[in-house]
Amino acid sequence: MEQEYTQSIGWMEEERMVGGRYRIVGEIGRGGMSTVYAAEDIRLPGKLRAVKELRRPVPESELSAEEARLLMRLNHPNLPQIVDYIPPNSHGLEYVVMDYVHGETVEQRLHRCGGCMRFEEIASVAIQLCGALAYLHDQSPPIIHRDLKPSNIMIDESGHVRLIDFGIARYYKAGQLEDTLLLGTPGFAAPEQILGTQSDARTDIYGLGAVLYYLISGGVGFDMFPTGPPVIRNEVPAPFFSAVARMIQTNAELRFQTMRQTEEALAAAIPGGRGVNRLTDTRGGDSRIPSLTAVLSVSAGAGATFLTMTLARLLAHAGTPVTACELTGQSLEWAALLGVMTDGDTLGKNSSAGGDGGFVQRKEQSIEWYCQMDAGRMTEPGGEATVRRIIERTVQSGRAALLDLSSRWDDRQGMSWLRRASTILVLADPYPAKWSALRLQKLQVELAAAREEGADVLWIANKDTSFKHRREWLSLFPEEPSAVVPQIDYSDSLDLIWSGQWPTERAAYRKLLERPLVRVLAAIRAKQPRA
Repeated sequence: MEQEYTQSIGWMEEERMVGGRYRIVGEIGRGGMSTVYAAEDIRLPGKLRAVKELRRPVPESELSAEEARLLMRLNHPNLPQIVDYIPPNSHGLEYVVMDYVHGETVEQRLHRCGGCMRFEEIASVAIQLCGALAYLHDQSPPIIHRDLKPSNIMIDESGHVRLIDFGIARYYKAGQLEDTLLLGTPGFAAPEQILGTQSDARTDIYGLGAVLYYLISGGVGFDMFPTGPPVIRNEVPAPFFSAVARMIQTNAELRFQTMRQTEEALAAAIPGGRGVNRLTDTRGGDSRIPSLTAVLSVSAGAGATFLTMTLARLLAHAGTPVTACELTGQSLEWAALLGVMTDGDTLGKNSSAGGDGGFVQRKEQSIEWYCQMDAGRMTEPGGEATVRRIIERTVQSGRAALLDLSSRWDDRQGMSWLRRASTILVLADPYPAKWSALRLQKLQVELAAAREEGADVLWIANKDTSFKHRREWLSLFPEEPSAVVPQIDYSDSLDLIWSGQWPTERAAYRKLLERPLVRVLAAIRAKQPRA
């Protein structure tokens, strides 16, 4: 077999072409089952691809062809895009073609640093890999990587990480007691892989833990601490090592049970990171307000204002009284949309809400609108006090409260109100290029804490329409959206708004919007207080 394999390599080097499209320019790496080459895509001159050559038994080749096609649908910033699959040729070799990742493996980075990668860099690798693996585990059925090791992780000059090898990834099959093959890399493979029992998400949790142990110990492989306590570099925080130690427990039941839990534990153990002192910096001891729903967006322009106003009108149409308040920053969009410049009553010292917080009030049937009129005042103590009085009055009157934070949720005041809401609606539109990884990480830890405190968190896919990559867009959400809201005809929407109307005033549009939002509306009503 080894001689046949060597001859096959020689054949391919002579041809220097794969699939009639990819011209081999050099070898990147070699493992027991595969070789990876750099290749030029001749249909896209100058475009480099990574071409992975594999030899497998025929039954497995048929399986890998199916899995390769499924893997081609994946889309995540920490995973390479698989762009092509070439089935076995006459020499029994098959090829998976991926984007070429510029950089070096984490193994190479560790060696280049003399075994001493900075802890901040290790922590960044950990969090990015958690996101990629959680995405794989969230697929249906879940994809289990099963071969996490430093040489399968690429890192570029900016610190961006890619998990590059899916050579033994498999789809989790509930109820299957044993894996087909005993696979994995010694020192990083979970005990269940070595024993041949069922691997699941916890297998990858172990593999990631073994990688992190390898990095924080300066390149020492994990082996169940056979000769006593491990030697860990001094700058590694004890809570971080404790989280890693839990990840590499022999008994899978003792590990974290999901990659999301793993990410939260690691994040909370990073000094100054996403999970540190989240309740002490701006919250000030406030508890969550039962009737308060915060509406926020992953990125600017995702439609949080449109959704807040739509929800208010749908609730009111169904007989639920509502108070809706704007807290979106400098745009002062609500005033323009509601026309309160001429018919609103400015809140002042003698108003029912009290204080001069730069708001104007407008009443519309069973809706009370509160629009910002001076965004500069909202960052002052008086501005926040006014919002507090508005919400308190809303609770006392038994009304539902909607607070539009839009993309401003991560400033001091926005975070304060996010931490008081009992229902949190998170919007994202079909433009993931605008989604900031750092903001998403910060938001995820806030949402996890909110759920622990009993809040409802619902993700909403907004501005949905038919397009080629729609499934890829929806797959980028950290969990299945609770609502997928369609894009209203743009010209109709403009005509209505310019004429002082809202799409919900048309029965057809009201039904179109209300149908996907049934679960969201029910969640808001469920926490509405009684007067």
